Amino acid sequence: MPSTLEEAVVLLGRHSADQHGARVIAGGTDLVLELERGLRRVGALIDISRLADQNRIWLDEAGWLHLGPLATHADVVASSLCVERAFPLAQACREVGAPQIRNRGTVAGNLITASPANDTITPLMALGARVTLRSTRGSRVVPLDQFYLGVRRTVMQADEIMTDVAFPALNPATQAGAFLKLGLRQAQAIAIVNCAAVLTFDAAGRVADAAIALGAVAPTIVRATGAEAALRGQFLDERVIEQAAELARRAAVPIDDVRAGADYRRRMTAVLVRRVLTHIAQGNERAGWNEPPACLRINARRLDPVSELPVMLLTSDVIQFTVNGRSYSVTGAQHKTLLR
Repeated sequence: MPSTLEEAVVLLGRHSADQHGARVIAGGTDLVLELERGLRRVGALIDISRLADQNRIWLDEAGWLHLGPLATHADVVASSLCVERAFPLAQACREVGAPQIRNRGTVAGNLITASPANDTITPLMALGARVTLRSTRGSRVVPLDQFYLGVRRTVMQADEIMTDVAFPALNPATQAGAFLKLGLRQAQAIAIVNCAAVLTFDAAGRVADAAIALGAVAPTIVRATGAEAALRGQFLDERVIEQAAELARRAAVPIDDVRAGADYRRRMTAVLVRRVLTHIAQGNERAGWNEPPACLRINARRLDPVSELPVMLLTSDVIQFTVNGRSYSVTGAQHKTLLR
Protein backbone atom coordinates (compact mmCIF):
# COMPACT_ATOMS: atom_id res chain seq x y z
CA MET A 1 0.00 0.00 0.00
CA PRO A 2 2.10 2.92 -1.24
CA SER A 3 1.69 6.40 0.21
CA THR A 4 2.47 8.27 -3.04
CA LEU A 5 1.87 7.70 -6.75
CA GLU A 6 5.62 7.70 -7.31
CA GLU A 7 6.02 4.87 -4.82
CA ALA A 8 3.22 2.96 -6.52
CA VAL A 9 5.02 3.21 -9.88
CA VAL A 10 8.25 1.89 -8.33
CA LEU A 11 6.45 -1.00 -6.60
CA LEU A 12 4.63 -2.00 -9.77
CA GLY A 13 7.89 -1.93 -11.73
CA ARG A 14 9.57 -4.08 -9.08
CA HIS A 15 6.83 -6.73 -8.93
CA SER A 16 5.63 -6.81 -12.54
CA ALA A 17 8.34 -9.32 -13.42
CA ASP A 18 7.31 -11.73 -10.63
CA GLN A 19 5.99 -15.19 -11.55
CA HIS A 20 2.35 -14.10 -11.44
CA GLY A 21 2.99 -10.41 -12.02
CA ALA A 22 1.37 -7.52 -10.20
CA ARG A 23 -1.82 -5.55 -10.56
CA VAL A 24 -2.86 -2.10 -9.40
CA ILE A 25 -6.06 -2.15 -7.34
CA ALA A 26 -8.18 0.95 -6.73
CA GLY A 27 -11.93 0.28 -6.63
CA GLY A 28 -11.50 -3.47 -7.11
CA THR A 29 -15.02 -3.95 -8.47
CA ASP A 30 -13.72 -6.25 -11.23
CA LEU A 31 -10.40 -7.45 -9.84
CA VAL A 32 -11.68 -8.61 -6.44
CA LEU A 33 -14.32 -10.80 -8.09
CA GLU A 34 -11.76 -12.24 -10.54
CA LEU A 35 -9.47 -13.17 -7.64
CA GLU A 36 -12.28 -14.69 -5.57
CA ARG A 37 -13.49 -16.79 -8.50
CA GLY A 38 -10.00 -18.00 -9.37
CA LEU A 39 -10.08 -16.32 -12.78
CA ARG A 40 -6.81 -14.47 -12.18
CA ARG A 41 -3.60 -15.18 -10.29
CA VAL A 42 -1.64 -12.17 -9.07
CA GLY A 43 1.70 -12.19 -7.29
CA ALA A 44 1.28 -8.72 -5.78
CA LEU A 45 -1.47 -6.14 -5.44
CA ILE A 46 -0.44 -2.48 -5.44
CA ASP A 47 -3.27 -0.78 -3.53
CA ILE A 48 -3.57 2.90 -4.54
CA SER A 49 -7.03 3.41 -3.05
CA ARG A 50 -5.83 5.74 -0.28
CA LEU A 51 -3.54 7.99 -2.28
CA ALA A 52 -4.27 11.64 -1.55
CA ASP A 53 -5.77 13.95 -4.22
CA GLN A 54 -5.87 11.28 -6.94
CA ASN A 55 -9.66 11.54 -7.29
CA ARG A 56 -9.46 15.15 -8.50
CA ILE A 57 -11.52 16.40 -11.44
CA TRP A 58 -10.24 19.67 -12.84
CA LEU A 59 -10.12 21.93 -15.91
CA ASP A 60 -6.72 23.10 -17.14
CA GLU A 61 -5.87 26.40 -18.81
CA ALA A 62 -6.06 24.86 -22.28
CA GLY A 63 -9.68 23.81 -21.71
CA TRP A 64 -8.98 20.11 -21.13
CA LEU A 65 -10.92 18.33 -18.42
CA HIS A 66 -8.89 15.84 -16.35
CA LEU A 67 -9.90 12.87 -14.18
CA GLY A 68 -7.44 11.51 -11.65
CA PRO A 69 -6.88 7.73 -11.46
CA LEU A 70 -9.10 7.44 -8.36
CA ALA A 71 -12.02 9.50 -9.70
CA THR A 72 -15.07 7.26 -9.32
CA HIS A 73 -18.21 7.15 -11.40
CA ALA A 74 -20.04 8.81 -8.50
CA ASP A 75 -17.42 11.58 -8.43
CA VAL A 76 -18.17 12.32 -12.09
CA VAL A 77 -21.95 12.29 -11.58
CA ALA A 78 -21.62 14.63 -8.60
CA SER A 79 -19.22 17.00 -10.41
CA SER A 80 -20.93 20.15 -11.68
CA LEU A 81 -17.95 20.59 -13.99
CA CYS A 82 -18.57 17.22 -15.65
CA VAL A 83 -22.32 17.75 -15.85
CA GLU A 84 -21.80 21.12 -17.54
CA ARG A 85 -18.77 20.36 -19.74
CA ALA A 86 -18.87 16.55 -20.23
CA PHE A 87 -22.53 15.62 -19.98
CA PRO A 88 -22.35 12.36 -22.04
CA LEU A 89 -19.73 11.04 -19.60
CA ALA A 90 -21.83 12.03 -16.58
CA GLN A 91 -24.82 10.23 -18.12
CA ALA A 92 -22.75 7.10 -18.72
CA CYS A 93 -21.29 7.10 -15.22
CA ARG A 94 -24.81 7.23 -13.80
CA GLU A 95 -25.67 4.07 -15.77
CA VAL A 96 -22.81 2.02 -14.29
CA GLY A 97 -23.90 -0.75 -11.91
CA ALA A 98 -25.58 0.40 -8.70
CA PRO A 99 -24.70 3.16 -6.19
CA GLN A 100 -22.25 0.85 -4.39
CA ILE A 101 -20.34 0.17 -7.60
CA ARG A 102 -20.46 3.80 -8.73
CA ASN A 103 -19.01 4.95 -5.41
CA ARG A 104 -16.24 2.38 -5.49
CA GLY A 105 -15.35 1.75 -9.14
CA THR A 106 -13.06 4.21 -10.93
CA VAL A 107 -13.36 5.53 -14.46
CA ALA A 108 -9.72 4.59 -15.10
CA GLY A 109 -10.44 1.02 -14.02
CA ASN A 110 -13.44 0.88 -16.33
CA LEU A 111 -11.23 1.92 -19.25
CA ILE A 112 -8.52 -0.61 -18.37
CA THR A 113 -10.98 -3.52 -18.10
CA ALA A 114 -11.51 -2.93 -21.84
CA SER A 115 -14.86 -4.59 -22.32
CA PRO A 116 -16.64 -3.25 -25.44
CA ALA A 117 -19.81 -3.06 -23.31
CA ASN A 118 -18.28 -0.80 -20.65
CA ASP A 119 -20.30 2.39 -20.39
CA THR A 120 -17.65 5.09 -19.89
CA ILE A 121 -15.46 4.18 -22.87
CA THR A 122 -18.12 5.18 -25.41
CA PRO A 123 -18.60 8.84 -24.35
CA LEU A 124 -14.88 9.29 -23.75
CA MET A 125 -14.23 8.04 -27.28
CA ALA A 126 -16.75 10.56 -28.64
CA LEU A 127 -15.15 13.31 -26.54
CA GLY A 128 -11.72 12.59 -28.04
CA ALA A 129 -10.11 11.48 -24.79
CA ARG A 130 -6.52 10.49 -24.16
CA VAL A 131 -4.90 8.63 -21.27
CA THR A 132 -1.53 9.02 -19.59
CA LEU A 133 0.38 5.84 -18.76
CA ARG A 134 3.30 6.00 -16.34
CA SER A 135 6.09 3.58 -15.41
CA THR A 136 9.65 3.79 -14.09
CA ARG A 137 10.63 4.22 -17.76
CA GLY A 138 8.66 7.47 -18.02
CA SER A 139 5.21 8.63 -19.12
CA ARG A 140 3.41 8.38 -22.44
CA VAL A 141 0.12 9.80 -23.68
CA VAL A 142 -2.12 7.51 -25.74
CA PRO A 143 -5.27 8.65 -27.59
CA LEU A 144 -8.14 6.49 -26.41
CA ASP A 145 -8.93 5.35 -29.97
CA GLN A 146 -5.42 3.82 -30.06
CA PHE A 147 -5.59 2.30 -26.57
CA TYR A 148 -7.61 -0.83 -27.38
CA LEU A 149 -6.36 -3.89 -29.27
CA GLY A 150 -9.44 -6.11 -28.86
CA VAL A 151 -11.79 -7.52 -26.25
CA ARG A 152 -10.14 -6.88 -22.85
CA ARG A 153 -6.83 -6.10 -24.59
CA THR A 154 -5.02 -2.76 -24.43
CA VAL A 155 -1.59 -1.31 -25.19
CA MET A 156 -0.79 -0.99 -21.47
CA GLN A 157 2.41 -2.69 -20.38
CA ALA A 158 2.60 -4.75 -17.18
CA ASP A 159 4.54 -2.05 -15.34
CA GLU A 160 2.33 0.91 -16.31
CA ILE A 161 -0.25 2.81 -14.24
CA MET A 162 -2.95 5.00 -15.78
CA THR A 163 -2.44 8.34 -14.06
CA ASP A 164 -4.75 10.66 -16.02
CA VAL A 165 -7.80 10.66 -18.30
CA ALA A 166 -8.24 13.91 -20.23
CA PHE A 167 -10.37 15.34 -23.03
CA PRO A 168 -11.39 18.75 -24.43
CA ALA A 169 -14.24 20.07 -22.29
CA LEU A 170 -17.41 20.80 -24.23
CA ASN A 171 -18.29 24.43 -24.99
CA PRO A 172 -21.96 24.83 -23.99
CA ALA A 173 -22.37 27.70 -26.46
CA THR A 174 -21.50 25.65 -29.54
CA GLN A 175 -21.48 21.98 -28.53
CA ALA A 176 -23.91 19.40 -27.21
CA GLY A 177 -23.71 15.71 -26.45
CA ALA A 178 -25.66 12.80 -25.01
CA PHE A 179 -25.35 9.12 -24.09
CA LEU A 180 -27.92 6.32 -24.21
CA LYS A 181 -27.76 2.70 -23.11
CA LEU A 182 -29.98 -0.29 -23.78
CA GLY A 183 -29.88 -3.12 -21.24
CA LEU A 184 -32.09 -6.00 -20.21
CA ARG A 185 -33.20 -3.99 -17.18
CA GLN A 186 -32.90 -0.39 -15.98
CA ALA A 187 -30.14 -0.92 -13.39
CA GLN A 188 -27.11 -3.19 -12.89
CA ALA A 189 -27.26 -4.25 -16.53
CA ILE A 190 -24.48 -4.80 -19.04
CA ALA A 191 -25.17 -2.90 -22.25
CA ILE A 192 -26.77 -4.64 -25.20
CA VAL A 193 -25.90 -1.47 -27.11
CA ASN A 194 -24.79 1.96 -25.99
CA CYS A 195 -23.94 5.08 -27.93
CA ALA A 196 -22.67 8.60 -27.39
CA ALA A 197 -22.81 11.61 -29.71
CA VAL A 198 -20.97 14.93 -29.50
CA LEU A 199 -21.95 17.63 -32.00
CA THR A 200 -20.42 21.04 -32.74
CA PHE A 201 -22.66 23.65 -34.37
CA ASP A 202 -21.74 26.69 -36.48
CA ALA A 203 -23.27 30.14 -36.15
CA ALA A 204 -26.09 29.22 -38.54
CA GLY A 205 -27.04 26.13 -36.55
CA ARG A 206 -25.56 23.58 -38.94
CA VAL A 207 -23.49 20.65 -37.68
CA ALA A 208 -19.86 21.73 -38.08
CA ASP A 209 -18.41 18.53 -36.61
CA ALA A 210 -19.75 15.27 -35.22
CA ALA A 211 -18.52 12.30 -33.22
CA ILE A 212 -20.67 9.20 -32.73
CA ALA A 213 -19.30 6.24 -30.75
CA LEU A 214 -20.95 2.83 -30.44
CA GLY A 215 -20.49 0.26 -27.67
CA ALA A 216 -21.15 -3.51 -27.48
CA VAL A 217 -21.44 -3.84 -31.27
CA ALA A 218 -17.80 -4.72 -32.10
CA PRO A 219 -14.67 -6.10 -30.35
CA THR A 220 -13.87 -2.52 -29.29
CA ILE A 221 -15.80 0.74 -29.11
CA VAL A 222 -16.16 2.00 -32.69
CA ARG A 223 -16.89 5.35 -34.32
CA ALA A 224 -19.71 5.59 -36.85
CA THR A 225 -17.62 7.59 -39.31
CA GLY A 226 -20.15 7.38 -42.12
CA ALA A 227 -22.87 8.82 -39.92
CA GLU A 228 -20.51 11.55 -38.72
CA ALA A 229 -19.71 12.56 -42.29
CA ALA A 230 -23.39 12.66 -43.22
CA LEU A 231 -24.12 15.09 -40.39
CA ARG A 232 -21.40 17.64 -41.17
CA GLY A 233 -22.70 20.76 -42.89
CA GLN A 234 -26.33 19.78 -42.32
CA PHE A 235 -29.14 21.08 -40.17
CA LEU A 236 -30.14 18.46 -37.62
CA ASP A 237 -33.59 17.74 -39.03
CA GLU A 238 -35.57 14.49 -39.16
CA ARG A 239 -34.28 13.46 -42.59
CA VAL A 240 -30.63 13.98 -41.66
CA ILE A 241 -31.08 12.17 -38.34
CA GLU A 242 -32.69 9.18 -40.07
CA GLN A 243 -29.85 8.98 -42.58
CA ALA A 244 -27.23 9.13 -39.82
CA ALA A 245 -29.04 6.41 -37.83
CA GLU A 246 -29.03 4.08 -40.84
CA LEU A 247 -25.31 4.70 -41.49
CA ALA A 248 -24.57 4.02 -37.82
CA ARG A 249 -26.42 0.71 -38.10
CA ARG A 250 -24.12 -0.27 -40.95
CA ALA A 251 -21.07 0.50 -38.78
CA ALA A 252 -22.15 -2.07 -36.18
CA VAL A 253 -20.57 -5.54 -36.48
CA PRO A 254 -22.02 -7.28 -33.40
CA ILE A 255 -22.14 -10.92 -32.34
CA ASP A 256 -24.87 -13.15 -30.96
CA ASP A 257 -24.52 -13.72 -27.21
CA VAL A 258 -26.62 -14.43 -24.14
CA ARG A 259 -27.95 -10.85 -23.98
CA ALA A 260 -29.00 -10.31 -27.60
CA GLY A 261 -28.67 -11.44 -31.18
CA ALA A 262 -26.52 -9.61 -33.70
CA ASP A 263 -29.48 -8.52 -35.85
CA TYR A 264 -31.27 -7.05 -32.82
CA ARG A 265 -28.13 -5.15 -31.84
CA ARG A 266 -27.83 -3.67 -35.33
CA ARG A 267 -31.46 -2.56 -35.30
CA MET A 268 -31.15 -1.03 -31.83
CA THR A 269 -27.96 0.78 -32.84
CA ALA A 270 -30.04 2.77 -35.31
CA VAL A 271 -32.76 3.34 -32.70
CA LEU A 272 -30.35 4.65 -30.07
CA VAL A 273 -28.47 6.90 -32.49
CA ARG A 274 -31.77 8.30 -33.73
CA ARG A 275 -32.89 8.99 -30.15
CA VAL A 276 -29.59 10.58 -29.12
CA LEU A 277 -29.55 12.90 -32.12
CA THR A 278 -33.23 13.76 -31.63
CA HIS A 279 -32.61 14.65 -27.98
CA ILE A 280 -29.79 16.97 -29.04
CA ALA A 281 -31.86 18.51 -31.84
CA GLN A 282 -34.72 19.21 -29.43
CA GLY A 283 -32.38 20.41 -26.69
CA ASN A 284 -33.83 18.01 -24.12
CA GLU A 285 -30.86 15.69 -23.59
CA ARG A 286 -30.72 16.79 -19.92
CA ALA A 287 -34.36 16.01 -19.20
CA GLY A 288 -34.76 14.09 -15.97
CA TRP A 289 -31.24 14.85 -14.74
CA ASN A 290 -32.33 16.85 -11.66
CA GLU A 291 -32.53 13.88 -9.28
CA PRO A 292 -29.47 14.05 -6.98
CA PRO A 293 -27.02 11.14 -7.23
CA ALA A 294 -26.48 8.65 -4.41
CA CYS A 295 -22.97 9.48 -3.22
CA LEU A 296 -21.05 8.05 -0.28
CA ARG A 297 -19.33 10.59 1.93
CA ILE A 298 -18.00 9.46 5.31
CA ASN A 299 -16.42 12.32 7.21
CA ALA A 300 -15.41 10.49 10.39
CA ARG A 301 -11.71 9.58 10.09
CA ARG A 302 -8.81 8.42 12.17
CA LEU A 303 -5.14 7.76 11.41
CA ASP A 304 -4.04 4.18 10.98
CA PRO A 305 -1.16 3.68 13.46
CA VAL A 306 0.82 1.65 10.91
CA SER A 307 0.39 3.54 7.66
CA GLU A 308 -0.47 6.95 9.18
CA LEU A 309 -3.06 7.25 6.42
CA PRO A 310 -6.69 8.28 6.96
CA VAL A 311 -8.98 5.30 7.46
CA MET A 312 -12.73 5.34 7.07
CA LEU A 313 -14.37 4.87 10.49
CA LEU A 314 -17.88 3.46 10.79
CA THR A 315 -19.69 4.99 13.75
CA SER A 316 -22.19 2.16 14.05
CA ASP A 317 -22.16 -1.60 13.66
CA VAL A 318 -25.67 -1.55 12.19
CA ILE A 319 -26.68 -0.73 8.62
CA GLN A 320 -30.30 0.36 8.19
CA PHE A 321 -31.85 0.63 4.75
CA THR A 322 -35.14 0.49 2.86
CA VAL A 323 -35.93 -1.66 -0.18
CA ASN A 324 -39.29 -1.30 -1.94
CA GLY A 325 -40.74 0.45 1.09
CA ARG A 326 -39.69 -2.23 3.58
CA SER A 327 -37.15 -1.48 6.31
CA TYR A 328 -34.17 -3.76 6.95
CA SER A 329 -31.38 -3.81 9.53
CA VAL A 330 -28.08 -5.68 9.21
CA THR A 331 -25.58 -6.05 12.04
CA GLY A 332 -21.86 -6.60 11.63
CA ALA A 333 -21.35 -3.53 9.47
CA GLN A 334 -17.75 -3.05 10.55
CA HIS A 335 -16.83 -6.40 9.04
CA LYS A 336 -18.27 -5.65 5.60
CA THR A 337 -16.68 -3.92 2.64
CA LEU A 338 -18.61 -1.39 0.60
CA LEU A 339 -18.95 -4.01 -2.15
CA ARG A 340 -20.77 -6.31 0.28
